Amino acid sequence: MSTSDDIKRNSHNIWLAGLGAYSTIESEGEKTYESLLAKGKLLESKNEAKDEKSGKSTPDSRLSDLKSKANQTMDKIERAFDLRVSSALKRLGISTQTDLNDLNAKIDSLTQALEQASKQIKE
Repeated sequence: MSTSDDIKRNSHNIWLAGLGAYSTIESEGEKTYESLLAKGKLLESKNEAKDEKSGKSTPDSRLSDLKSKANQTMDKIERAFDLRVSSALKRLGISTQTDLNDLNAKIDSLTQALEQASKQIKE
């Protein structure tokens, strides 16, 4: 399976998990949200305390692995998104910030050359 397929599958799973959480919160109210938030914070702090005490990988260190994988997936999604936006901007003929910076540098260079030429003509 390609990296692109992995990104799509993982991002879709994240989306589905978010929809499930939203549905749960919508049907069961804010108490559930607060409860889930408290449980998540407690588990995270326990995990960090166990890892610090033992200096070893504990079963709960899977949370760290999951966080790492989630961050990597989000980075991949962000890069893919940036590439697609950049590609779309090029197809539409919209200049990027780099294009504008290059153009400004050329304008500055031409302005200086024009000023020098103007001074030479006056002399």
